[in-house]
Amino acid sequence: MTTAPDRPSNPCQPSLWKQMLPQSLGLFALAMLSGLAFAAWQANGAALLNALAANGLAWCF
Repeated sequence: MTTAPDRPSNPCQPSLWKQMLPQSLGLFALAMLSGLAFAAWQANGAALLNALAANGLAWCF
């Protein structure tokens, strides 16, 4: 029974960190932005809803 020879690593192949780092930073930035938007809605949600309802733009009022 023969075994396959070990393959040398390809030096031209980009590392996993070079692929994952921009994706993970983008995901982190998106999570931060959505968290800030949620915090702003919690702080000013009633005023925003009243202003939209006064102008006839609120669909959920």
